Amino acid sequence: MGSRKFAAFLTYVSILCTIFELFYFQIFFETERYSGPYPQLGAVLSLYHRFTPRMHPKFFGLLGYDFSEKSLVYGLCAQVILNGGLSTFIPSLLGFLSGWICVGWCETELPEVVYSVGEMLGKPFVDEAPTVTMARAVRRSGARGTGRRRQGGVGADERRGGGMPPVVQPPRPPVPPPPEEAIEQLAAMGFDREAVIRALRETENNLEAAANRLLTS
Repeated sequence: MGSRKFAAFLTYVSILCTIFELFYFQIFFETERYSGPYPQLGAVLSLYHRFTPRMHPKFFGLLGYDFSEKSLVYGLCAQVILNGGLSTFIPSLLGFLSGWICVGWCETELPEVVYSVGEMLGKPFVDEAPTVTMARAVRRSGARGTGRRRQGGVGADERRGGGMPPVVQPPRPPVPPPPEEAIEQLAAMGFDREAVIRALRETENNLEAAANRLLTS
């Protein structure tokens, strides 16, 4: 899910959750109203629950039960969601349900003018992505280093009248085909099987890296 689809997702969630809340607070009008983005938190939690795989199913044990690393995120979210009682739990629950419903809706993106206005308003507050900046710096430093090595190599070869024979690197062993268990685990998250196999091959069967590649593509 890219940034455009995520913006559409949050918009649809906010509209649907507002409708749910109007019905709820009309019926249970004695419930204290909340203050904070609890519906959006519930919606993002629904995405996390649905699409983030468990990398370590037995991350830790408690009272004879095994818990994955996702349990830590659920625990932190529960602490935030339950801090205000029903006034924060109900909006978060409605946001979770709205997020579950709106996942398919985000395929319908918002009008282009919405993204243009959002980019214009948010651009002064957003820096260039660190990964992009780092990649550019690495490419620049690599290009400079390659140029220096070429210059030094040419000068040394001219002084010696010849050069050392090139070192032949042994070929890398072929990457084994993606395991069926990893394919089924990612395909169960709703991804196309061919896209799952391609992502696993590109990441050398790294399940976490393949999941991140599929989620960001």
